[in-house]
Amino acid sequence: MKRKMIRNLSLALIALVGFFSLVFSFEGRTNAASLTSNPDQDLKVDTVDGIKYAPDKHKKIVGMVVEATDQGEKVHGFSTPEKYEAYHQKVTEGLSSQSIGIMARPTYLYEHTSGHGYGRSLIAYPGTQVTSLSTAWDNRISAVSVAPGSWIRLYQNRYYGGRYLTLVSYPNKYFTTNLTSWGMSGTTSWNDQVSSYRVR
Repeated sequence: MKRKMIRNLSLALIALVGFFSLVFSFEGRTNAASLTSNPDQDLKVDTVDGIKYAPDKHKKIVGMVVEATDQGEKVHGFSTPEKYEAYHQKVTEGLSSQSIGIMARPTYLYEHTSGHGYGRSLIAYPGTQVTSLSTAWDNRISAVSVAPGSWIRLYQNRYYGGRYLTLVSYPNKYFTTNLTSWGMSGTTSWNDQVSSYRVR
């Protein structure tokens, strides 16, 4: 009898914690992104607008897409939001055609860096849109594990504002990366810089 009562109390507490995690992690309002773009230096970028990256030539990068495939990672930078969106649309269509028959798996956002992410984590399924992270998570994300056949777009500011970084994983495996690996500008990395995100 005592064990059953303790078990029931434990289950109730777990459900309550899960409920409060959802309530304080998500807001339902959406706004358009307001983009800022400052010159980037020393970024780990392969191409900008489809041309091989040259730091002296490519001074303005507003968004980056990191693609993880069996051949490794490729980083594409874009000088305008329009070029970024056009490429992103092409990638999304490609993922949709490759993902047919693949069950939706969650993407994980971790509080700490490591080879696989560790510490507290958020779970986000395709279609998740978080306009403003709760105080407990705002500027606290350090690693991401993107589900096969999915992508996540991270934003520097709330309501999809500021700089943004898209991480793409093709249908074969999870793409796990530390945000310290990706530069935002100068010496600043994406580590502890995320305030909103979208998952597909």
